[in-house]
Amino acid sequence: MRKNSMDELGERGDWYFIRDERIGIKYGEGEWDVVILPIHAKYAVRWEWNGDMDSPTLSPSILVYGGGSAAAWHGYLRDGVLIDA
Repeated sequence: MRKNSMDELGERGDWYFIRDERIGIKYGEGEWDVVILPIHAKYAVRWEWNGDMDSPTLSPSILVYGGGSAAAWHGYLRDGVLIDA
């Protein structure tokens, strides 16, 4: 669900925009389980974004690593909903 800032992230699947350049997504249950991804064209490496501020879709998938080489989470943001891969 869309929030206005990182301080409002409470539930897994909450997300917010940072100046329409990046998106922060809460992927886990922990307080710090948040990933921030670039979405603006000014970034050479970025996620493709459908431009929808209310129901964003990102491509490709999102892969977050934990401590070490194991993945902490892998999934998608589709139409504003976090989906496990």
